[in-house]
Amino acid sequence: MLKLNRKTEYALLAVEHMSRKEAAQGVSSTREISEAYQIPYPLLAKIMQQLANNGLVKAIKGTKGGYMLAKPSVHISVADVVEIFEGEVAMAECLKHEKITCPQWDGCSIKDPLYELNQKIYSLLSHTTVHDLLGPSEDKGTLPVFGEAP
Repeated sequence: MLKLNRKTEYALLAVEHMSRKEAAQGVSSTREISEAYQIPYPLLAKIMQQLANNGLVKAIKGTKGGYMLAKPSVHISVADVVEIFEGEVAMAECLKHEKITCPQWDGCSIKDPLYELNQKIYSLLSHTTVHDLLGPSEDKGTLPVFGEAP
């Protein structure tokens, strides 16, 4: 089963939380986010540092400091966050952009269909923004239910 690890889930919650304060240019503290989503504080502190080190959030120093998005939420994709904590999006080892070491590569009949599926997953992640995580709104319409045609 394909799934995101816990750090990735927490990172997505954190950037979604910060995007809610974006219009007011509000700052979110690690403690605030930790308490809002019951995320262990030490783990979230490390996640926030990773997000800052990768340029997705910026740290604001001072007594009213914390973190805020480094760029508008419409310019941060879910793929941007996922790749920080998961690495390259690849359904199988052979689909990573590293040296291919699979002994079945030359005769593999599923590599092309898996590659296409991998591209679709990556496209979905890269076209879904942090702003989209805020959910449907009147101006965005409603999102389709999984499995239904849009």
